Amino acid sequence: VDRFKAIDDDDDQKWEFREKLSAYVRLYTFMSQIMPWCDPDLEKLYSFGKFTLPLLPTGHDSTNVSISGDVALEYYRLSRVWSGAIELKEGEEAYVKSPTDVGTRKAEDVEAPLSELIKTLNDQFGTEFSEDERYFAMQFCERAAKDDRVIKTAEANSLDKFQLGIKDLLADFMLDAMGDNDEFVTKYMSNNAFQAAAFPALAKAIFNSVRKESGGDASDPD
Repeated sequence: VDRFKAIDDDDDQKWEFREKLSAYVRLYTFMSQIMPWCDPDLEKLYSFGKFTLPLLPTGHDSTNVSISGDVALEYYRLSRVWSGAIELKEGEEAYVKSPTDVGTRKAEDVEAPLSELIKTLNDQFGTEFSEDERYFAMQFCERAAKDDRVIKTAEANSLDKFQLGIKDLLADFMLDAMGDNDEFVTKYMSNNAFQAAAFPALAKAIFNSVRKESGGDASDPD
């Protein structure tokens, strides 16, 4: 950003760089929704551009200040604008029936431990993670549980020692999975408090998965 600002505003290359980087970020965002990427350098350039662009001057009138990327809503005022009774019209009784056909999820699936992790992270860090992040966490743990290094560590150690043994390895797995969920991975890798909150649950899920596959005792019945 400092190097960008140091370039003379009359230099066309300065604004050409900004326009090309912006175009790349927009194109990558669109293309990543319809096809997989296997080149980590493209992902790194996307992440670089995504976080750098808001900090680069646009060359427009500097009196119009944009703070959308620098502030976050913490408080809001709730005001009552109307008060009254809600009247229901009489009619035929109607009932809500839950799905029971084959293929629907059971209640115990909804209450999976990782879903509680997503809720905890949202409450603690103000994120808006949803079912997509829960599904990502489940897939991430499933893939990690198939790694030979993870399997050997889980079979030879208790949960506490297992967590110590795979912490760095899990960070590498996270970077490899950035293309699957950029927002979650970026938060995990850039925020120590977020990582400290998420890591124990992820490690425990991986540990239990390995122990279950190998026929050993899991640390948690869930």
